[in-house]
Order: sequence, then structure tokens, then C-alpha cells
Amino acid sequence: MMTVILSLLLLIYFIRGQFGFERPKRWRYWLIPIFSLIMFGVTFKYSGINVIIALGMLILGTVIGMYQGQFATIRPIKKANLEDRVEVRGGLHYLIGWALILAIQVVAEAILKHEELAIAAVSKEAFQGVIEELFPLRRIHGGGWWVLWALSASSSLSYTLTLGRRSPAFWATIKRHARRDERRADRKRM
Repeated sequence: MMTVILSLLLLIYFIRGQFGFERPKRWRYWLIPIFSLIMFGVTFKYSGINVIIALGMLILGTVIGMYQGQFATIRPIKKANLEDRVEVRGGLHYLIGWALILAIQVVAEAILKHEELAIAAVSKEAFQGVIEELFPLRRIHGGGWWVLWALSASSSLSYTLTLGRRSPAFWATIKRHARRDERRADRKRM
């Protein structure tokens, strides 16, 4: 019972967070997608059917990530003595894409692993999905199934690339020295 309550609270917190603006962080928009891509490559087991499944997951993930990125709201931040910076809000379209990814994961596990589609399994997947969205470094525990890594890597990488294509200031915000430059500018004003 306590796990269900905790899951619902985390889900509500995650949903509310998608409607607020946040400053993009390099580790979330670059390192996590690249790590997912590497884990897909490491865990992939080559066979004819696996190649077809992988291509399907990569295409689905890319389409969902582009959808999420196309409708995300990008808001410029105006600070003196700084390059252009932005904040991003995923909003309703991000949540729709996230729910689609969650549904694809559950269906893939039910069909490809021949598991039962039970409420407990769905709630466990939803809980894991929320935890990984709130704490992206949790994904780095390793292991995992290559099908899910393919879906995660393609959706998160296409989301990042779509945001970057829409806003050059997005790239400036997630570049390596963006935070250091901002701290220096703040100190100079003092």
C-alpha cells in the first residue's frame, strides 16, 4: 500500500514538473542519451528478427522524441553579459510521448518476453519510468534489455536534437562551460 501511495505522489510530482520551466543540463540532454545508445550497442544480440525489432524501436523512439521536442516550449533567459540561454518546458506533449514510450515498453515486454500483462507489471513499469525521469542517473545502473535501451536512446537523442534544431540558444545553454560563464558574469556584477 505504501508503495502505491509513493508511486502516485512521485507521478503527480513528475507531471507537475513537466509544466514548469527548467534550465537544460548537459548531462541530461547529452550524456544520458549517449549512455543509452552505448548500452543498446552493448546489450544487443544480433539476429535477423532482433535487427527488425531494433529498427522498429529506433523509428518509434525517434518519432516520439521529435514529437516531444517539436511541441516543447523554449523560453529565452535574459541576463546581462551572457550569451543567449533558454529554459525548456515539456508540457502536455512531453507527457503524451512519455506515456506512449511506457505503453510500448509494457507491450514489448508482454509480447517479446511472453509475460502477462498484469496491473502490477504496468504499475511497476510506470514507477520505474517516473523514477528514471526524475533521477536520470538511475539509468546508469547498467544491465537492461536492449529493446528498451533502443527506445530510450532514440527518443531522448531525437528530443535533444529537435530542441537544438529549434533553438541555437539551447546548444549554448547545454555547452560545457555555460554554467561557469554564468557564475563569472554574476561575480562581475557584484
